[in-house]
Amino acid sequence: MVLPIKKISVAEQAIERIYELIKENELKSGDKLPPERDLMKTLKISRTSLREGIRALEMIGVIDVRQGHGTIIGEANLSNAIIKPLAFSILLNKNTFIELFEARKVIEVECAGLAAEKMTSSELEKIKKSFKSLIRYKKDREKSIKYEIRLHEEITRAAKNKVLERILSSIKTLLKESRDTTVPEDGVSPETIIYHKELIQSFNTHNSAKARSIMYKHLDSVSKRLKKI
Repeated sequence: MVLPIKKISVAEQAIERIYELIKENELKSGDKLPPERDLMKTLKISRTSLREGIRALEMIGVIDVRQGHGTIIGEANLSNAIIKPLAFSILLNKNTFIELFEARKVIEVECAGLAAEKMTSSELEKIKKSFKSLIRYKKDREKSIKYEIRLHEEITRAAKNKVLERILSSIKTLLKESRDTTVPEDGVSPETIIYHKELIQSFNTHNSAKARSIMYKHLDSVSKRLKKI
């Protein structure tokens, strides 16, 4: 069977050409794209096509158009324009929520292992401080969620991997949504406290294998709890 030729919109064409421009010139975050007139000439596209492509890239955070400063390459974080539809999907479909935890097992388990290897003493102190706050407010649902999220963010930063950090930063709204579903009404579970305590012990000894194992068990236990809801 002959498949129909897929039509590519002018915005998609512009995005592809801007991508090639960035790759060929080895541009990085914070660099400026050439002025609009030069881009039109270099990419051989119309002003309308170029602006549509730039608007689309700006929506997903790849570039940042600043008045008086030009078009800057951004950090490529996903924006709410991308995250919100997925948040609705998770809200309405429990299977999508479960898939989120499967993704977390891949990303956050590795972050825990890398953090155990690379963590500095000051980073460990920050994690311990957040853990103390988590214990202090363990019966306060909102505050316990807040400090557990902070603790996980500090672990991610300590992993010192910008790609993994940006992925988790991009889905932080979804991660908050997931905790709103899985954290009991009376605050974080005793099991969660135990797992985080064991994580800190593994960070103390820079035991990356143990850190990965504990993070996996923690996320697996939460996903099993979700399946029962």
